[in-house]
Amino acid sequence: MKKIFAWTAAGLLMLFATGCGRSGAEPVLEQEAVSVKVEEAAVGTIREMVVFSGEVAAVSEVQVTPKAGGRIIRVAAAVGEEVRKGDLLVELETRELAMAVRQAEAALETAKANLQSAKTGGALAQLQAAVRQAEASYHNAQTILRRMEMLYREGAIALQQLDSARLQAEVAASQNMLAREQLAIFERGEGQVQVLEAQVRQAEIGLEMAQLNLSNARILSPVSGLVVALTAEVGNLASPGLPLVVLTGLDGVTVTTRLTEQAVGLFSPGMAVEVEVPAIGLTLPGVVREVAPAAVDGTRSFLVKVRVSAADGLRAGMFARLRLVAAESAEAVLVPRTAVLERDGRHFVFTVNDGKAVRREVTVGLQDEKLIEILTGFAVGEKVITVGQQFLQDGTMVRLEGEGNF
Repeated sequence: MKKIFAWTAAGLLMLFATGCGRSGAEPVLEQEAVSVKVEEAAVGTIREMVVFSGEVAAVSEVQVTPKAGGRIIRVAAAVGEEVRKGDLLVELETRELAMAVRQAEAALETAKANLQSAKTGGALAQLQAAVRQAEASYHNAQTILRRMEMLYREGAIALQQLDSARLQAEVAASQNMLAREQLAIFERGEGQVQVLEAQVRQAEIGLEMAQLNLSNARILSPVSGLVVALTAEVGNLASPGLPLVVLTGLDGVTVTTRLTEQAVGLFSPGMAVEVEVPAIGLTLPGVVREVAPAAVDGTRSFLVKVRVSAADGLRAGMFARLRLVAAESAEAVLVPRTAVLERDGRHFVFTVNDGKAVRREVTVGLQDEKLIEILTGFAVGEKVITVGQQFLQDGTMVRLEGEGNF
């Protein structure tokens, strides 16, 4: 029993001695340093932007329509092709139109001969010949009209061809009546020369009209532009009023956007803006061309149009962003946006001192996509932590990447 008691007492003494040796705090393990990167605060100009979505549209669009109908024999344009003013786009069949020109030329020659004969004698015979010629033309036009009406009923020709035959018959009937009246006036002795002079003028107008119809068979581009739509095909019939080609101008595009009543006040005509087009990876200069004075019907949005110069790949229908400078600050103290943290409405950054992170509260100003302005709390040339700051607290041990501790 004495031995057991002695061993127990010795154990208690050793335990007591050990406890007395640990009366202080637990030993602190060495803290692992956080790897960080730093950058120096710099001086520069910063612009704060506001961004609005928009759509690229053509500045102008021209629909090219034929002035006269006819069968298409050639298409000289293609979608996506640039054309200049006066370039041939589409050509129509000209055989009948050329014949009309020759007929008008012959009528003019006859009228001039009649006038000359009246002034030198023999006018009566010429007027009688003119009546016979007009009657023959009238009967020929009537024959053609009856044949065209029969073909149209059988579905062999288009209505346009029948209408053309009707018009020719009406013109022939009018010329026949005029020739008879002129002969009757001459026979009564009432101003024979004046009548023949009027006939010459009428023949000149008829020739001019025939030549104009012939020239209209070549459909030319009215402006320089880009072909964006083409409905003309060789062999099809072209009709007046129905567009064959659609052109857009080459002098740039318009970016349109609809803004709220709060945002529209930021824009005014003539203002410079930036236009970003993600599809082609470009940011282009633009100028505000139009700000709607009233909201679009049924909405509270206001239409704004911005003119942009032409650029390779820029096409109507693309998505665009309008970037407007809302505020600008020169000689500002700038640091990367990622360096500034926020908590409870307060902003702060971390710098390094003696190998430890030091939290510094700051006041911020303008900011863009990469930088932020520091108004108070940081100076130019000081180094701010830009990588790893999310894992820091005031006093955390840090290590610069690629370097040892400070």
